[in-house]
Amino acid sequence: MSSTTDRPRERGQVLVLFAGGLIGLLLMAALAFDVGSMLVERRDQQNAADAAALAGARFVLSSETDAETAARQIALDNGFDDAAADEVVNVYIPAIHGRYAGLPGFIEVQISAQRPSIFGGIIGRAAWPVGAFAVATNDQNLTFPFSMLALDPTECKAIAVSGGGVVEAYANIQSNSSGAECVGAPIGFSRTGGSTINVIAPDATCRVVGELQDQGSGSMTCTEAEGSFALPDPLRNLAAPAQPALAPAMVPVGHTQPSPSRCPGATGGGTPIETQTQPCDVGGNGAAYNGLSWILYPGLYPAGLDVSNDATAYLMPGIYWIGGGGVDIGGGGSMISIAVPSDAKTVLSSAPCATALLPADLCGGVMIYNSKLPTSPGGPFILNSNSATMKLASLDVATTDPDRIYQDIAIYQDRTLTTSVTLNGSTSSTIVEGIIYVPGGQVKLNGNGGTLIVDQIIANTLDINGNGGTIKVLRGKGVDAVIVAAGLVD
Repeated sequence: MSSTTDRPRERGQVLVLFAGGLIGLLLMAALAFDVGSMLVERRDQQNAADAAALAGARFVLSSETDAETAARQIALDNGFDDAAADEVVNVYIPAIHGRYAGLPGFIEVQISAQRPSIFGGIIGRAAWPVGAFAVATNDQNLTFPFSMLALDPTECKAIAVSGGGVVEAYANIQSNSSGAECVGAPIGFSRTGGSTINVIAPDATCRVVGELQDQGSGSMTCTEAEGSFALPDPLRNLAAPAQPALAPAMVPVGHTQPSPSRCPGATGGGTPIETQTQPCDVGGNGAAYNGLSWILYPGLYPAGLDVSNDATAYLMPGIYWIGGGGVDIGGGGSMISIAVPSDAKTVLSSAPCATALLPADLCGGVMIYNSKLPTSPGGPFILNSNSATMKLASLDVATTDPDRIYQDIAIYQDRTLTTSVTLNGSTSSTIVEGIIYVPGGQVKLNGNGGTLIVDQIIANTLDINGNGGTIKVLRGKGVDAVIVAAGLVD
């Protein structure tokens, strides 16, 4: 049993605990008061920044000077003075933060201040930094040019450039990927090894929603823009071309051999039908067909179209609807678009269409639509032969033609197909004018010591491996992304 002499000692301990608890409560209350004051301050700053950005947006497309003057005046009217020692009002045209950083036509207003703490001095904090920013525009249809666009929103390294080659792009490069599927850093755009990316454009930007990996002995000449906004697919509303009738008979060039089995014009047991499961191989039927040239016409090619055995397929203008099986140009085969039958030659070196060095020198205009049929699943589009030649001018039709909506597209893959389009330039000559549109699959480009020339690529993902070659993305023809944004956007 405790003695009565212990009670004063116990009462002293309680008093100490009470005093300590009271100090803690007062400290928490003081800090809560400071935090509340900061939140009120930030709300006032945000309201002022929003109003200032909207005021500047009225003039940003006509006069950047007037836009900045209007923005600063509204900030001042709301109590934020850049001349004050403890306040900063910055105006950026174009914006430097947010999803639309770097785009013309956007104005950013940034307000920050150092506010003295009321009770924070108890813990040694004399002032609290507070800031807010707002971005606005006054244009509803802003265009954004690009040379390559990867659409996948989460793929790890949706654009991957590796090897030791050079990529020359004549407009910005964009990856819409956040890199969420990566294990580790969320990389949406990657350049590794000895590869080089040169973006030859006024703003020269490599944009990515996630992070950009720039690693290895190579280099990038573009401005790296991580955390960018995703660009909408400019062709997302483009309908698939209607399935046509079977293609007309092929025409031999400089020989009298009958059409190969399952190819247009073949007879007997090899007559082409919509439900066939074997492709038309322009170079098929053995040694007797080695090195032969043929003129092909637009229409349906069920189960695919192959060019092998050193054969040459000259394509007359129009849409080539591949009903499954894909396209395979290998074994020295060549595919060349022409304008008129007389463009076709038995010797490639004597054919101007085949010896073109730039898209402007190509002949004719075609679009290859890679799709599928119930009896034949979709297949890849492959150019993979050191001695092959592929030179395709994009579809070029009259203004009254119902296919005009496909103008400037060279390769269009069915949205439901995830198969790849592989173009291996190697030592061969490969030029594809216009747009390569593969919304559900991957586009693989490989220079391999040669020069591969394309105009614009829109794909789910892109895999580029130069290995000593040069890949040029000229952006001579193509489409721009249209950004619908007006008022406050960030």
